[in-house]
Amino acid sequence: MTARTEDRLAASRRSLLKAGLALAATALPSPPAARAQPLFVRPDINSQAGQQMAALYAKAVAQMQDPAINIPPQPQSWAFQAYIHGVPANPFHPVESPGLRHGTAALKARIDLIYGQPATGTPQAAWKAAALRCWGTCPHGSPWFVAWHRWYMFYFEQIIRSAIGGSGFALPYWNYASDQGGSLQLPALFQDQSSALYEDTRGLGFSNAAGTGNQNVPMNTNGFMPFSQTDYGPALRAKPLFPSDDSTNFAEPPDPGYYALGLAGRLEIQPHDNVHDNVGGLMSNVPVAAVDPIFYVHHCQIDRLWAAWQAAGGSTYNWGTTSTAPSQEEWESRKFEFVDDKNNVVTVTALGQLDIRNLGYQYDRLPQPEPLTALAATAATPQVTVAALQGSELKVGSEGARTTLAPMPEAESRLLAPQGQSTQPPTLILKGVKLLARPPAPLHVFLNLPEGAAPTLDSPYHVGVLNFFNWDTGTGGPMSEMLHGGEVRHATPATGEFRFSVAAVLARQKTENLWSGGAVTVTISTLGADRSAGQTYVTIGQVQLVP
Repeated sequence: MTARTEDRLAASRRSLLKAGLALAATALPSPPAARAQPLFVRPDINSQAGQQMAALYAKAVAQMQDPAINIPPQPQSWAFQAYIHGVPANPFHPVESPGLRHGTAALKARIDLIYGQPATGTPQAAWKAAALRCWGTCPHGSPWFVAWHRWYMFYFEQIIRSAIGGSGFALPYWNYASDQGGSLQLPALFQDQSSALYEDTRGLGFSNAAGTGNQNVPMNTNGFMPFSQTDYGPALRAKPLFPSDDSTNFAEPPDPGYYALGLAGRLEIQPHDNVHDNVGGLMSNVPVAAVDPIFYVHHCQIDRLWAAWQAAGGSTYNWGTTSTAPSQEEWESRKFEFVDDKNNVVTVTALGQLDIRNLGYQYDRLPQPEPLTALAATAATPQVTVAALQGSELKVGSEGARTTLAPMPEAESRLLAPQGQSTQPPTLILKGVKLLARPPAPLHVFLNLPEGAAPTLDSPYHVGVLNFFNWDTGTGGPMSEMLHGGEVRHATPATGEFRFSVAAVLARQKTENLWSGGAVTVTISTLGADRSAGQTYVTIGQVQLVP
């Protein structure tokens, strides 16, 4: 960990906590009754109003990073607020660190280490009690992803106002993917090394928004995220809210499994997860993502997209009975806990965040979903026939990895063959995937990439990206979802799986005489972002091409 990052995890610049304030449990006042004043307007960070708010945000972040309120973390400190989202098991190696989850013995032990055993009734005892209730509570990979993060931004915004002593602050949003140019670069103030909004662990981007070259331009010096991985159009085109994303139905676009997800699932995968992975550094790892100041303007954009979906005609809350499509009662009654600007621990529900006007804010403008007809064109599957193929274990390191798939044994091939008139397109399946170390940039998958050819996003061989944001290096697999109080909704798998529909890629290759229909090779690459020679990032137990 760099000295700067260590300061941000356990430091800030002036005390914001007023002596004698207790952290008492309270409920949020009825929002409609508390909203006599005009609504706050959250602006695009690249607008004139947004730049003014970004300057205020930088001032507040500097104050929240004061060591005096971070050792140990007081509720309005930078470390405390970041740890609400996630807590690293090893803060000295944060990008690689596993996380400590809410309600676990490991997190309680860390909180005991940080705060000690303070006397009852002291401020430090209250801070510790708040940490035990609030830290490590983000519900990624679940139907409550959008609801929890809306409340998180709501209370964080209050605390920023408190830090700067100004009642007019509204959190700006990073309006990435609003164009295919400058919106895909970090806003200028976040690249300024003299600003509290700068974070030096960020990763590598591209020299252009199309991602046509190597991913080796630092995000802190105008690197681009690729538009194809941040385009939020497919998410906003979803009319139902569910199913959500979790480790059992995760799928990257353009896989049909992705288009079977509702807004909650699509939005969490793209742009949310992909923005985290492409910014890189702390942002690429759940337990420390919120230590990077860009996190909050990123999530302001995610909240804005949620608000745009809510405002769009035809959007439906298709309640169900499963873990990815819960009942209305289960979803609306889900409880979350945060700390407000008066240092009270507040208990809120998913239902309470549905109307942003009742929370006292709005956005300067909302994006419009594209027509549903665009979805049908995007999801169309070309016809292509392949045999059942497989390859053995792959180790993916700084030099990437490559394997040629061989025909499966006939008996196993028959088990995988579609029965009757199946509409399942050819699918590339990476089984037994285990994350050992976070790569310096996202890993990309290619089919039939010729030896020596440059792997690029606009290549006719490109299949998709391996998205590891919600994966834990401790287990090597996807993170489990934690319920209020520490209950685990589904067990954390030791390994994970990625699936990619490859019909369109193979059909294009046949049309352009790039593949004859014979042997298939699979290549995994960091797109020129190699940094750690000899390092193994990921192991893959088996690679299959299923007809």
